[in-house]
Amino acid sequence: MSHSRVLFQFPVSHYCEKSRWHLSHKGLEFHERNLLPGPHRFFTRRYAGMDTLPVLRDGSDYTGDSSRIALYLEKHYPDAPLIPEVGQGRRHVQELEDQFDRIGLHVRRWQYGHLLDQPDVMEAMLAPFRGPAWFKRILSRIARERVRSLYQVDPHNVAQSEKRVLDGMERVERLIQGDPQRYLHGERLTLADVTAAAMLAPVVRPPDSPWSLIPEASMPRSMRLFTERARARPAGQWVLTRYTQDRHPVVNQLEAA
Repeated sequence: MSHSRVLFQFPVSHYCEKSRWHLSHKGLEFHERNLLPGPHRFFTRRYAGMDTLPVLRDGSDYTGDSSRIALYLEKHYPDAPLIPEVGQGRRHVQELEDQFDRIGLHVRRWQYGHLLDQPDVMEAMLAPFRGPAWFKRILSRIARERVRSLYQVDPHNVAQSEKRVLDGMERVERLIQGDPQRYLHGERLTLADVTAAAMLAPVVRPPDSPWSLIPEASMPRSMRLFTERARARPAGQWVLTRYTQDRHPVVNQLEAA
């Protein structure tokens, strides 16, 4: 186990899942370090010059943002490539990555619009906190309102994001021509597939993924119905297929915060 390769993350972030998947695809051992939302910025600004996670530490190198991490991994660990080296194929895969990364913003808002007031979500977000329970309850209220403001989580925006999520699923279905076994580009897994599957995973909730940890019984009925319909679509079946066939996690250790 590499003690110098660490992915600093939120466990239920689909952008962090994208980087976890990329690392695992390449067979790279790494530790996962969960950071506390809010105070995480002290770390990310110092080491990556940004406010977001994931951040990868590889030896003395720090790289932030899942797309930059992808380029770093492809450059320094070229085995089991996820991005074609040159040409139109490379451009197409990176264009698809960018498109689905943007869909991921709407998935996040849609998800928070339904689940932000659920205790399970706050429990997952604040899992790294080791202080007293009364202070954790205060942090939970602060974090909830901060997320609501930061991501503009209101009924109108959530409804618009739901439409964009459906647009993303339709895009997958056009690319695979309705066949869940097909890849988005070429005949093998690429970063386009990893990105699209990771971004849509909170909607489809594949078994053994971070989102399956939130019980469906605790989800609002409208969200459960949307998820059921999404799973039944070719795009939903495609996400489940990618997780079954291509998401092979290595055994990692979760570092103490």
